[in-house]
Amino acid sequence: MNSKNENEVCERFNRLLWHDSKLRAFQVLRGDSVDDVVLELELRGASELELTRMTLVLEDAIFLFCDIDLQGKRECSDDISSAKCDAKTDLMARLQTERLQYSPDALAGYFHFSFYLIPPGGSMDVIASGFRLEGRTKESSRRQQPVTS
Repeated sequence: MNSKNENEVCERFNRLLWHDSKLRAFQVLRGDSVDDVVLELELRGASELELTRMTLVLEDAIFLFCDIDLQGKRECSDDISSAKCDAKTDLMARLQTERLQYSPDALAGYFHFSFYLIPPGGSMDVIASGFRLEGRTKESSRRQQPVTS
């Protein structure tokens, strides 16, 4: 991947209004040959009061580091403090040295997506090849209710 594409991915991600957006849920979904990290969000719009339900898919994720205090997340209304994307970080360098030393180009084309929740909510770091945002409807975001007889 050339540096222009690297810049475009991170610029698109970093333009989103993360502060006071909400992380409602997250999961890892296995596809045919890759794992995606999926975050259910309410993203802040132009005003602080405007929240839009979105699904963020971190595509072809190869590392997930998650330190989330669920009670702290709940107490702070699921609020995100900040999030960012970088093409090269200390975490990626450490992974390359410690876990991928025999595959020198293993992280080529991958990005570090980092999320920090309002303290004491915790943080999440994902190494993935890209991302996409998908809109959500109320029906698609509702939990399945158990069938009772």
